[in-house]
Amino acid sequence: MAVQRKFPSMAAKTSPQSAVRSGLRDGNAWSRLPLSVANAFLEMVYPPTCTLCGGALLPTRSVQMCDACIDAVRGSCRHWCRRCGMPMEPMRLEERKCNRCGKQKLPFEEVVVLGRYEGAMREAVIAGKKYIHEPLVMALGELLGQQIASRLDPIPEIVTFVPSHWRRRLGRGTVPAATLAKQVGRVLGRPVHTATRCTRGTTKQGKLAADQRARNISNAFAVRRRYHPKGRTYLLIDDVMTTGATLSEVARVLLAAGATRVCVAATARGVGKN
Repeated sequence: MAVQRKFPSMAAKTSPQSAVRSGLRDGNAWSRLPLSVANAFLEMVYPPTCTLCGGALLPTRSVQMCDACIDAVRGSCRHWCRRCGMPMEPMRLEERKCNRCGKQKLPFEEVVVLGRYEGAMREAVIAGKKYIHEPLVMALGELLGQQIASRLDPIPEIVTFVPSHWRRRLGRGTVPAATLAKQVGRVLGRPVHTATRCTRGTTKQGKLAADQRARNISNAFAVRRRYHPKGRTYLLIDDVMTTGATLSEVARVLLAAGATRVCVAATARGVGKN
């Protein structure tokens, strides 16, 4: 059973090292330094810390999260249905579908998830919806990429993500699914494309009952103008998968435009009331 922990860094302001690294990306004075020199300086002045609990990390660590927090977000479940992403008994892992999704017609081929939407994972996902916690989302994306690499074969050609409406992007200052996709693409060595767009505002899915979610996002997505998915395979990323309605709708749009295969991945899988 995962240990219950408190995560003070999620309520804190952006760390100095994260702020400077953001400057490296955004093009301020730091960007004129060679990246290796700037990173070495940062590690000396501001030693790396876990993006979840704030604990110290070794400079050589690839994921900016400590082992205890990684275990906490992954939770106790390690076995998931390849078709719908729900927890599954280990002895049934060779079966293509679980009892829940056996009769469902899903547009995507396979699902990869990192952990349940509960406890530490839930706290991390909620915090990651604010720009100030983007380093936390990047760490989750690194872990998700590693999970995908160990579960999917073959890995689709292109990584993409569930888009947000412009008003939601403006309010949050970030698109967590896009940040996750960038990290996943880097881990897998795959290009990341903004393949779809959100065509209208929708009610937040978390506020709706399961039977309302599909109607809420019906026809809310479209392939971007002058973008051509025909003949391509996609790995579609989102931060949370609950009923699968949103991921199903975006996958349907890609397939209708000619994509030959869509797999989906999410950091968290909702398995009940949260």
